[in-house]
Parts: sequence; structure tokens; C-alpha cells
Amino acid sequence: MKIWPDMEQRSEAWFRARAGRPTASQFDRLLTPTGKDSSQWDDFALELAAQCIRPDEVVWEGNAHTDRGNELEPEARETFSEIMDLETREVGFITRDDEVIGCSPDSLIYSPDHPEPIAGLELKCPLSKHHARYLVDGELPAKYKPQVHGSMAVTGLRYWYFMSYCPGLAPFITRVEWDSYTDKMADALDRFLLYYAQRRKEVMPKLLGKEAA
Repeated sequence: MKIWPDMEQRSEAWFRARAGRPTASQFDRLLTPTGKDSSQWDDFALELAAQCIRPDEVVWEGNAHTDRGNELEPEARETFSEIMDLETREVGFITRDDEVIGCSPDSLIYSPDHPEPIAGLELKCPLSKHHARYLVDGELPAKYKPQVHGSMAVTGLRYWYFMSYCPGLAPFITRVEWDSYTDKMADALDRFLLYYAQRRKEVMPKLLGKEAA
């Protein structure tokens, strides 16, 4: 993996770095939580191709829920470190060695006796009704499965932590191991990269108005 240093998430540089690149928050458009190829491959490929032309249009489409998450994330991260006795380091952006497919984890995790990251961390700060379900079910919510396993596939790290945090309720933390679903995701990323490269080659002349007469 390649860590892009000194890049703040949701900064202009971060948005530009993500333009035209498949990233983990949208990996559900490649592989469903049940492990099947998504029907959105072509739409996703066209969207990424357009972003290469108009990277200025890559914006953070937030809402009240994402605003809540941004506000609570530092508190959640500190709580995770205290509970797990692990060091967390924020990072802006990571890509595979190919520098195309990427992810933006909420933190990388380090142990005192290891200079390289040992895992990653995905933080969510949902409303209490959703947090309660995650806490009672006691497993990685299906909606976040492509993102978490995709982040492992991008970084090569063999496990990832998922934490749901809601003030006033017990935190939910689970360790997600690399498994057969991660293998399927890694395969889907490789296959989509080939598909995307071919599709981009086909559509770019049309998008730029340079199609042969």
C-alpha cells in the first residue's frame, strides 16, 4: 500500500486525489454484502471517467448524519484507544501499489513494538436507534461490509476494527478478519480495474467531443 502523507480528509487536495479513483466508501457498487457483483459497474465506471475531466465536481455530499459523525469522531477515536490500548494515527488517503484504487480509513492502528500499521479502523457515530441494533447484533453491519473488507483489500492488512459510537450508550467494537469475502472483494477490485480501463478508453472520446466522424 501507498500512504499519501500530509493530506487532510475532506480538503481540496483529498477530493482531487479521489477523483477518478474507486474508493472504499463506494465498493458496494462493485460487490454486494452477499458477495455478488453489483449491477452498478458501468454507471460507476462512467462516473469515474467523468471525474477525470471534472475533478472539481468531486464534493463531500454530507448531511446531518455525516455532520454528527465529524463532530463525534475525535471523541470516538479517543474512546477506542482507551478501551483497546492501541495507538491510532489519522491518515488522509491510501492507495494500492497501483496508485489507482484507494481508501480513506478513519485511522491506522499501531502497536508499540511494530513500526508498520497492524490494522485499520472504521468509525461510525450513528443515532441511538441504529447504534442499539449494531450493539445487540454484535457483528459488522452488512451495509459496511464492502467498505471494511475493501479497505483490507486495498491496504493488505489482515484485520480491521469497526467501532460504532453513540454518547450515553455502550460503544460497540468488533475486529473483522480477512476471510473469503475479502478475497472476493480483492478479486472484484482487480476485475473492475480492467473493466474501468477499457470502458474509459471507449467513452473518453465521446465525453470530450473528440469522437471520430
